[in-house]
Amino acid sequence: MNFNKITLIETQLILLNQLASGITLREIAAKLNVSSNTIKTRVQTLYNKLGVTCRSDLIYKVLKLGILTYADIKPKFRKRFIKIKTTKPEALLLTYLTGEEARFLYLISQGHKTKNIIKMMGLSGTYHARILKSSILWKLNSKNIV
Repeated sequence: MNFNKITLIETQLILLNQLASGITLREIAAKLNVSSNTIKTRVQTLYNKLGVTCRSDLIYKVLKLGILTYADIKPKFRKRFIKIKTTKPEALLLTYLTGEEARFLYLISQGHKTKNIIKMMGLSGTYHARILKSSILWKLNSKNIV
């Protein structure tokens, strides 16, 4: 597959998914029925191809290129791959919103008033809406939703 002039073969995509799951290289080797040295060589090839030197940079880069999505990363390993100082587009790329938060944000972006959103989403009230908004603002590292 070609992602911004980076061509990855199917086995490299499978390896990327395994790396994103946060398991060790030895565990990946066992899952794929190959030796640990083979996995180390394949990982080094990926590093060279994508111009990175470690797993977190590799995952960060494939997220940025759209090869993997944030949802492909196992939840307990997501924080490992978030860069603290990011620009707004990168923050959006790396932020994981729940379905409820994403729907709330979508409805706000469509110009709906909070009162209508509460009814449309079946929220328990304004407090619930404020909690959702606060959570979204925190995840997006923003001061306001316009």
